[in-house]
Amino acid sequence: MRLAEVPVRWNSFEWAVTGLLAVCAALLVLGVALIWSHLPDSTAPINGSSNATSAETEPSLSALKEQQTLTNSKLDAIKDELRALNEKAAGAANLTPPSQTTPEAAGVPKDTPRRAR
Repeated sequence: MRLAEVPVRWNSFEWAVTGLLAVCAALLVLGVALIWSHLPDSTAPINGSSNATSAETEPSLSALKEQQTLTNSKLDAIKDELRALNEKAAGAANLTPPSQTTPEAAGVPKDTPRRAR
């Protein structure tokens, strides 16, 4: 019986896999370190800059609100005009607008073959 073992040599594949595993572990450690270093910065409260920023943005915010109010009033006027035109058209046709827009609701039978163009 032979009790002495022959020393095992690694081939190139085993060296490559070991090297790639070491590189992946190093990149993982680097990523965790970067995230850990930026974590306190993102959770820290902002000191003093909020007053200066709000003073600068308040005029532009009020201008945006005025513009939004003007746009909303124009849209309301257009909506009222469209509603009046719709009622006028419905009155002229002596019909109420259909509640469904399916072809069956318009009177087209379902089994009618369609012509090819």
